[in-house]
Amino acid sequence: MDARLFRYLFENTSHAIVMTGCTWDKEANQQIRYAYSCETKHSNWRVSRRKKAKEILYSDGPIDLFVMGSFSIADIERLIYAIRYGKTDTVILPYVPPIQRFMLLQDIALRGMGEYHSDVAEFIRAPYLYLVNSSVRKFYFIYGNGKIYQRKEKTWYPEHQFECQDEVILNMIEELEGYRIPVVKAGYIIDNRMLFYFGYYGVNLHLITKFVKQYLKEGPIEKFDERRLQKMLLLCKNEFGDPGMDSLTMFCSPIEVIATKTDCVFNAIVIDKEDFCHANIESDEGRCSLKCMLYNDYDVCHCHRTEEAELRAGVLLLGNVNLNKYMTELKQRYHVINDQIRAITLPNCGNKNNWNSELMEFDVRKNAVFWICPLQSQTPDKVLREIKSKNARYRIIGLNENYGSCFNGFLTEKL
Repeated sequence: MDARLFRYLFENTSHAIVMTGCTWDKEANQQIRYAYSCETKHSNWRVSRRKKAKEILYSDGPIDLFVMGSFSIADIERLIYAIRYGKTDTVILPYVPPIQRFMLLQDIALRGMGEYHSDVAEFIRAPYLYLVNSSVRKFYFIYGNGKIYQRKEKTWYPEHQFECQDEVILNMIEELEGYRIPVVKAGYIIDNRMLFYFGYYGVNLHLITKFVKQYLKEGPIEKFDERRLQKMLLLCKNEFGDPGMDSLTMFCSPIEVIATKTDCVFNAIVIDKEDFCHANIESDEGRCSLKCMLYNDYDVCHCHRTEEAELRAGVLLLGNVNLNKYMTELKQRYHVINDQIRAITLPNCGNKNNWNSELMEFDVRKNAVFWICPLQSQTPDKVLREIKSKNARYRIIGLNENYGSCFNGFLTEKL
């Protein structure tokens, strides 16, 4: 029987969205493993240092795809760990201009560079050259959004679709960096009958280039005195925000999921930090998922019997995107997969400055939609209450240092 098992594992952390996932096609005996990492803007630096990249990623084997939702120190650490110990095949990350990376290096210097491995600073200075010289087979620097994904009836073969960035933008980046970087627009990847669909929401390169030229017309940044340097960095931060706020969003879901032809079971459980759950279905041939369904309290939704039934099995990861600024663009980009979203992360820990209630416009009939949020002291109750009161089928999943969440399930053809 054609059966596909899938798993979305949200690690127990209160300062980031770190999801490791896996889809295993039992009939073809093929598996794809992936990770999405996005540190929140308001994360506590000292708290986030308590948990090493290894403890969060649980990387016990190769990672086919690693996605950096934001360009932060913690995300870079996780990527470097994945490359070094997980044999990462493909990396997707936002393109961040040199001046914003310089801001990050200044931040490291203020906090104490000795606590970081030299690889982190090397990556920040020149991420493109770092990846060129690494073991990563494929990597994509993303700036801007490409064409909107169109659903396909049957997609059996791996496919990477990213449009080349416009020549004007590439020349602008070359002028900023001093060498050519093949930056592309956000697109999608299909692998092992799994869709990964990306969106970019970040700095305007035209504006930041104009800012840099204005400040560097009197000489290179290395010759700035401390007062002028700090003034420039403060103005840059006020104008363009932290580099970690340049967010990559990602929707991931099994494809070829048709209600009239497919049965789907979706299981949601709470995981403790001692559970050592993993995103490697093939290693135990799915027994971990079956044990969860048999022996744990769970929330099974299995209601896909007619053409009108919903079949939601996808996760939308929103990183740190500012919904007030990008809500229209976000809705246009992900409108095509709205009816497939089963779980969605709150941007920047549900911070009210990132929130827009228009995000809740789902036509939910039978399935629950899970709203996932790392809980911190500044997470506003107002946002969580607003979500819960909007629809009785909306459910809040809170993540912290002790509790994470695992969504797992399987797809089979109807007999």
